[in-house]
Amino acid sequence: MLNQVQGAVPQSTKKRVKERSVLDALNRVREWRRIYEQGKCQQNTNQPRISLQEAANQVKIPKKTLEDYVQIFTKVNLICRIEDFANKRMGFLRKLIQKHKAYIKTAALISKQIKKEFIHVKKEDPFQSKIKIEFEHLTSIQNIKEEFQSNEAIQEVKQEIKEEELQPKLIFS
Repeated sequence: MLNQVQGAVPQSTKKRVKERSVLDALNRVREWRRIYEQGKCQQNTNQPRISLQEAANQVKIPKKTLEDYVQIFTKVNLICRIEDFANKRMGFLRKLIQKHKAYIKTAALISKQIKKEFIHVKKEDPFQSKIKIEFEHLTSIQNIKEEFQSNEAIQEVKQEIKEEELQPKLIFS
């Protein structure tokens, strides 16, 4: 009653019907960054430098959404390959991140620590230490990804994806 008097709009309980696929979102983010980088490189011309907002307008997706996708892709990439979920929707990746926060947090901490060590060693002995740290970083992240990949939940998801691909799809005309 109070909402009607004040003219407030009631909140919708509907879920978003049309959600982007992971592959589409990934391609849009890459296109957004490509447009921005090309505009950034053309500083020597008389044209003004293109902003991230203008690049987002060209891709026809809000900048805030694109930034959200970048964060999602970064987190998922710490624990598995994004391409494994190309035919899923973005909501699936959001749920995956929520379910496996511990893996993501561990991988992010290791990655951050390796970057700090890399910067510290880069100042001292650039070649030998750089190779050692890159190898340690690669093996640490790879161990986390392998542990995550062996996780039963991921195996179940991959099995569901294979089953969905094998099932015939109905086409309505």
